[in-house]
Amino acid sequence: MTRGAGGTADETIARLLRLLATEAPGEAFDRLAAQVEAGAPGPGRDELLVAIGRAARIRGLLAHRKRREKETHALIETARDLASLRDIDAVLDAIVHRARQLLGTDATYLALRDTERGDVYMRITLGTVTRAIESVRQPLGSGVGGRIIATGEPFATSDYLRDPRLQRDAAVTDAVVEDGIVSMAGVPLRVGEDVIGALFVANRYERSFDPSEIELLSSLADHAAIVIENARLFEAADTSAQRLRDANAELSRQGRALERAGAAHEQLMPMALRGADLTELVERVAAMLDGTVIAADVDGEVLAAAGPAVPPDPLPAPRPDAVGAAPDPAADGTWTVPVQAGDDAFGHLVLVTPGPLPDADVRTFERAAQTAALLLLMERQVSAAEQNVRGELIDDLLAEREPDWTAFTRRARRSGALDFRVPHTVVVLTAPEVPRRHLLGRAAAHAARSGGPATEHAGRVVVLLPRAGPDAAHAMVRELGRAIGGAVTAGVAGPAPSAPEIRACHREAERCLQLLLALGREGQSATLPDLGVLGLVLDGSSPPQVRALLAESVTPLRRYDEQHNTLLLETLDAYFTAGQNPRAAARALQVHPNTVYQRLDRIDRVLGHRRWREPEGALDVRLALQLRRVLEHIPLQQLTTRDG
Repeated sequence: MTRGAGGTADETIARLLRLLATEAPGEAFDRLAAQVEAGAPGPGRDELLVAIGRAARIRGLLAHRKRREKETHALIETARDLASLRDIDAVLDAIVHRARQLLGTDATYLALRDTERGDVYMRITLGTVTRAIESVRQPLGSGVGGRIIATGEPFATSDYLRDPRLQRDAAVTDAVVEDGIVSMAGVPLRVGEDVIGALFVANRYERSFDPSEIELLSSLADHAAIVIENARLFEAADTSAQRLRDANAELSRQGRALERAGAAHEQLMPMALRGADLTELVERVAAMLDGTVIAADVDGEVLAAAGPAVPPDPLPAPRPDAVGAAPDPAADGTWTVPVQAGDDAFGHLVLVTPGPLPDADVRTFERAAQTAALLLLMERQVSAAEQNVRGELIDDLLAEREPDWTAFTRRARRSGALDFRVPHTVVVLTAPEVPRRHLLGRAAAHAARSGGPATEHAGRVVVLLPRAGPDAAHAMVRELGRAIGGAVTAGVAGPAPSAPEIRACHREAERCLQLLLALGREGQSATLPDLGVLGLVLDGSSPPQVRALLAESVTPLRRYDEQHNTLLLETLDAYFTAGQNPRAAARALQVHPNTVYQRLDRIDRVLGHRRWREPEGALDVRLALQLRRVLEHIPLQQLTTRDG
């Protein structure tokens, strides 16, 4: 057997087989060939060299096949990742990682095109050692990534900084230098005819990339492009699906709202037709809208409320020019809508709801306001008709000429407007600061709540309060004053259990009102007994009796003042006002006390006695002075209850 430098041929063949079996590197085959070639020349050596060469080619084919299997396995794994449709970032990270692993590079990048800004940015980086390369952006056509995306062709360079084919951006070049990158290779990411990005690898040393590596990188780039496009399609599908879901939800919401609006219409119209009251309407609307509803009059006073929430304080009101429902800018979840019919304003509705109000519910709220206006208008018309009938009865009752009581009673019972068998308190009102019609409207609204009438008679507003006493009348006057914002003066009399007695009480209340005005007590309400002695004297007195009272003291002093141009009456009035203290009276009159003493002595002589200074006489004189002031405003015949 032939023996060479490397041993016998059989030994050489055995070593060659071991090299193939262990997948030894090419350098091992080169060393074995060198050992054989160093042996003695001859056919055996040449055959061994041929065998070693063939074994080396077999080893290369096996290595290539193994590499292709590895690449194929990587592509299969990438396809599996793609098929599993995990998170897009996770899939792209896996693709970039496999590219770096298969090509054995220091770094791998995936860059995408920014269609809005028109440049290229890094989406994923792997193997970088500085942050600058991760945030780099480069114009189209600049650098490796910009060139690949602009041309749509693969590109490789063994020396990035010295390659004359590249256009380099200064900021990108600084980032590449800082990261130590030398060689690069990249391929485009395509979606149809569009290039959306680039996948490229880089090393920190000079390296040339063979076509098989570029082909492998292109396969991985195709997978990355599919991932990105699928993600875009799925995002678009999700967006479309969400829009469809939103549209369906909106249609369902509108459907429910229309159903609620239809149900509301079906409920509101019968209420309007049968003339339901405002409280029932508010309760029904609160249930319809799942909120709290408050009805207020033109002055903001609450007329009715229903719902779980506490009404806001102060109660919001719509803008003066508002015609429909609107949210209150000062309170979330609060809406207002005016209640009006033509030019007639009745107030407004307030809605407090926990969530947003759909358009259909807004329309329902507005329809509720229209229904409320219709109910209040009908109530006003009915009330006006009743007030007209009652007003005519009261005018006949209070007329100067006493009515035929039998005919009057029959007429009152036939109309059913007033029941004079029920005790009534009579209130006569005046308020010079406001129009009489406004005062009458307010008084009528108040009287209607107690079932009584209000009318205008002889230039005064007259109210009859059934089953109520003077205290209720005084309370009504105070409420009216607050409502109209002005002073209301009222004379009160009663209660009276019959029509004739109501007529008498009216005259008494009218006299009481005149006395209040004459005494300067505007803004008050009183009965004749509330006026003290003056009221008691006038209640049941005749003009001659009043004149006799005046003749004892006031008349002589008045005549003396007129004849002698003195101030005895004025001094007497100041004297009683000061509590019968001459010095205090002097200070009030701004004269010397001696002057007051002299005038008091003169009064004694004019009256012919000093009894007026004693308690009983002083009472008569003070009463006479009050009567004198009253008679300056009111004729005597109107103050007394009996004729002469």
